[in-house]
Amino acid sequence: MDSKHPRLRLGAIALLVSGLFGCQQDSSEPPPGNTLYLNGKIHTQDGQRSQAEAMVVQGGKFTYVGSREGAEALKNSATQVVDLQGRMVLPGLHDNHIHLLGTVALDMCDLDGQSVNLDQLAAKISECLPRYAPAPGDWLVVNQWSPYDGNTPTATHATLLAALDAAAPNNPVMLAGVDGHAGGYNSQALALAQDEDGNVVGFNATTLAPGGVFEAFIPYVDLATGVIRDAARSAIAVPDTGVLSAEGEQAEAQYDKILPAISELMASRGITGVQDACANDFIRERMLKMQDQDLLHMRVTAATCFNQDDYSGKLDIDGHLAKANQVRDAFKGNPLIKADAVKIFLDGVLEGDPFTSPPFLPNAGMLENYHSPHLALDPDSGEVSITADSEDAGSNGIVNYKEADLTRYVTALDGAGFGIHMHSIGDRSTRVALDALEAARASNGESGIPHTLAHLQVVHPDDQKRLGELGLYLTFTYAWTTPQLAYDMLVSPFIQPTRVGQSLSEAIYDPMGYLHDALYPVESSRQAGAVLVAGSDAPVDSRDPRPFENMAAGIVKAAGSGDDFRASQRTSLAEMLAAYTINGARAVRQEAITGSIEAGKSADFIVLDRDLFALVKAGTPEQIAQTRVEQTVFMGETVYPKP
Repeated sequence: MDSKHPRLRLGAIALLVSGLFGCQQDSSEPPPGNTLYLNGKIHTQDGQRSQAEAMVVQGGKFTYVGSREGAEALKNSATQVVDLQGRMVLPGLHDNHIHLLGTVALDMCDLDGQSVNLDQLAAKISECLPRYAPAPGDWLVVNQWSPYDGNTPTATHATLLAALDAAAPNNPVMLAGVDGHAGGYNSQALALAQDEDGNVVGFNATTLAPGGVFEAFIPYVDLATGVIRDAARSAIAVPDTGVLSAEGEQAEAQYDKILPAISELMASRGITGVQDACANDFIRERMLKMQDQDLLHMRVTAATCFNQDDYSGKLDIDGHLAKANQVRDAFKGNPLIKADAVKIFLDGVLEGDPFTSPPFLPNAGMLENYHSPHLALDPDSGEVSITADSEDAGSNGIVNYKEADLTRYVTALDGAGFGIHMHSIGDRSTRVALDALEAARASNGESGIPHTLAHLQVVHPDDQKRLGELGLYLTFTYAWTTPQLAYDMLVSPFIQPTRVGQSLSEAIYDPMGYLHDALYPVESSRQAGAVLVAGSDAPVDSRDPRPFENMAAGIVKAAGSGDDFRASQRTSLAEMLAAYTINGARAVRQEAITGSIEAGKSADFIVLDRDLFALVKAGTPEQIAQTRVEQTVFMGETVYPKP
């Protein structure tokens, strides 16, 4: 391992030299250098959330945090002094749910998550075909398509499928959704679906009928629009040269080109710790390459995931444990990368399509059946009306594992010392997760291992209390918690009943409705005892991890902000900072190393261009979203801006 990590080699040499000559130092040798940072508003995030005005860094660690006088007492002839000029300083930020390799665009057709109507989408396809799929029959893969924003019908194209067919009549097309769950396909691509034996039978009314070869995929495939989700996507073998599946030499070449840009993006956002929420061998190899090239200016927890098994409900405890143990052992002793967590996908998504007939239902696991709404979109005005009362859809979605199987899996992982990081969207999937975690604790005892649930879009109030009782870490993407009517109409009408003639806003933001207390329960879960952490889920929704936009979305809004529906679930700036710093470090078992500015910890910190607390005091917390990082220091070295 030493041969791969220059920092380890240098550290070993330094220790050897120190051991040989430490007792024979010449008194004429210069004193060891240190750096004094003075005149700052240093929010330490220590146990008292105290503020300091000065700190001293030496050998990559904080050696003093406190007053200016105390710091200046440590000056010597080799000291450097940095005047912070009253700027706000925080520990380096932690993004506990991110997909690193997706945060920078590859050289491929890419929509960059932009909202487009169907004319604009068709134009993009036509633009990309000559470069990326020039011959008839060539696959065109389009990255970062937004399934839930845009795709508005036009006079030319009534459906997504029609737009793709018109733009690429001679090529199969796949739109890779930004959420990692949905894809859009044209008719040529749908016709290439293969059964379990590899026979091309296609997705069609016959194969997707009850008793058909793809009966199990009925909840995942919408033939009217060409949208396919989760497990059903595996039936269409897209020869993407490894770019999307992240495997093979061509994929290596593509991804290796963007590694410097990934490093720069993370440093520019002040992020010095991440959990990659679904790491495979290919991703781990890229992380090692970043480390070898001195591009890894952050600590990484690489969560081993078995997403294909999760979506198929395949329980292979022995196989998963063997792989997870192998990966964990491979990174023992690595100062920057560890692999002591396992990701589990419990369910799918809560977004549906209320404008198809019948409506394309969400598939996240819910306690109650979904509703079938009846919404109509006026293509000229853009107005949406409720044309009939909703009715029971007869489905409450899917949880990928049977309860007994998940309990055995979670108990085994906890017993083997792994942190468990679970994707849970619906209220039923969260209840099943809580049952499994409680059973693991009853079987194994209190291990002290931090386990996390990610997303938590809908949680029953009873289970919000259980999140706290178990002391779980909750990874929210706070920007998603803000009401947005264009998005919310794809979710709420499937969960809450709607009535003909009712205004859409009234139906979605009903203060007496179930979602008022169940949707993204940030503050109520925290008050119950759960621990807030933060995860951008980039590149989902946005490639940019945008930590300060998330902070701004998560905190209490100014009076009159128009956000009354979510007001009770907003938290304070102090809690948001904890989520991004010390709580984030605790969630990945690194609080002894990082997460706060304290003597003995790694000197990981950031300098901001504004005082966030002053913005809250002034009643303008929304301006936190525009915060810029002026300096990022990792292990005592400035990594942004580059020296």
